[in-house]
Amino acid sequence: MGNSELLSVMVPLAAMLGIAAFLAWLWSMVRRARPAARSMRRSLHRTRALPWWLRALLPWSSSLVGVVGPRLPLSMRHGVQWMLRRAGFDEHLLPQQFVVVSLLLPTCAAVILALFGVSGTALGLTTLLVAALPWLWLRDAGRQRCDEIVRDLPLYVDMLTLALEAGGALSVALRVATERSPDSVLRRAFQRVQGDLRAGRTRAEALRALGERLDVPSVTPLIAALVQADASGGSLAAVLRAQSEQRLNERFSRAEKLAMEAPVKMLAPLVLCIFPCTFLMLGFPILIRFLASH
Repeated sequence: MGNSELLSVMVPLAAMLGIAAFLAWLWSMVRRARPAARSMRRSLHRTRALPWWLRALLPWSSSLVGVVGPRLPLSMRHGVQWMLRRAGFDEHLLPQQFVVVSLLLPTCAAVILALFGVSGTALGLTTLLVAALPWLWLRDAGRQRCDEIVRDLPLYVDMLTLALEAGGALSVALRVATERSPDSVLRRAFQRVQGDLRAGRTRAEALRALGERLDVPSVTPLIAALVQADASGGSLAAVLRAQSEQRLNERFSRAEKLAMEAPVKMLAPLVLCIFPCTFLMLGFPILIRFLASH
């Protein structure tokens, strides 16, 4: 048997063995992902909506978390944990899970694009763009959560102040604030504080845990003032009244700052898009008449 005949037999055999090994690996991944998918589906049902790509890839990341997790640098793990806590997903996602998903997403995108015949520079740029999407989404989710907390904080502080000034205790004020307010980040956070108090934690510990979970600059002085007033025996209602006025002033100052930044942010679209189109519309008839007269 010559070399050409041997190659003609070995190449299909190697291809069949490779396909069989890939199918066996895929089947093992499916079997491992089934229980993880059921538990992940139950846990994600209790949290806020996640994007579809995160829901689809989380069950498949369970087999890779044990490999990638111990090899993550400690600084990177702390950074991802901080971003997850800022976005409100730290109780449902581990840092290594998010890192694995952020690696699986561009890999799947590259495989799909390669199957459709995309190659070269387009494949590389698209893969890099898809690789950046999870981190951009996490950053935007953290910003939206912080904005929601800053927007709703004065209202909740006012409700707590009114309940305390009416003679109720802090636990009663928290219950009134959560019952009379719509579903939001602060409502869930205050419900968690009530659970901590019922579980036997002290008021200072529950408030410090609230500040750590929210991790918003506007909440830090409020928590510090409440803890100080509780330790010194001061009036919580007076502290909350002062904090409410300060939070309102900060919100108005932030709104004025954003309003002053709006004209500056409009310069780029004006110069790049609106002005050229306006000049084109005004100059095109003049150019046509000039060319027709000559």
